[in-house]
Amino acid sequence: MNQDVIVDALGKHLDALQTIFNSIILLAVAIAWAGISRQTEIEALSMKFQRRHAFFIASGLYLIANIVVLTLFLRIGDLFLLLDGPHTSAGFSMLATHTWILNPFSYFGRTLYARLLSAGGPGLLIFTWWLCTASLITLDDKRHPFATKFIFGALNVLGFLSLSAILFDFETVAGQLEITDTIDRFRYTIIERMVGVLCGIGLGTLALKGIQRLYEGWTRPAPGDSAKSSDRAERPAK
Repeated sequence: MNQDVIVDALGKHLDALQTIFNSIILLAVAIAWAGISRQTEIEALSMKFQRRHAFFIASGLYLIANIVVLTLFLRIGDLFLLLDGPHTSAGFSMLATHTWILNPFSYFGRTLYARLLSAGGPGLLIFTWWLCTASLITLDDKRHPFATKFIFGALNVLGFLSLSAILFDFETVAGQLEITDTIDRFRYTIIERMVGVLCGIGLGTLALKGIQRLYEGWTRPAPGDSAKSSDRAERPAK
């Protein structure tokens, strides 16, 4: 196979992932705000749908996006395995220097600051996943508990598989490259990347709880309103 085409394909796969995640982030923010503010009609990404249908529409979009993302990450590892010796360095450079902010394969050098910048991608990806999950919670009407549990379970499984695919790609890239000082440094960033993953999980959990509290606080009646309603209920009819 044409090696230059394979190297170019690696960049295009990251381009596709960047486009998907940009769209998903915008969708999640729009849905979360619409859910918290109890809007009856939700509009996002040039789509408009009623709130009563929003949970399953958004869930379907997230599930499709997760499947596509998983496929793209798996294909990146397979493409890298197709590179011959002289082109593995070019393939690594394509992955490491791509401008996507959430790029889990970024590598910017040996210094601590550069390694920390390199390690942010996996954590940001996980934070994005939590943001999508949080947006669904604001639409959950409790009317279909079995379907809701199935959807959240499927998202969990797909998220875990995508993270596993990223780790597989990381090891594939490191294994294919000749052992040089650069690739040794790339391997060492696994520590910072795992710290980034833990930070992404922690911040994502906080975002989930925060959005859930906003949603519950927005929909809960004010204390004064509850008292007035109670007085009216206890007042005997004349």
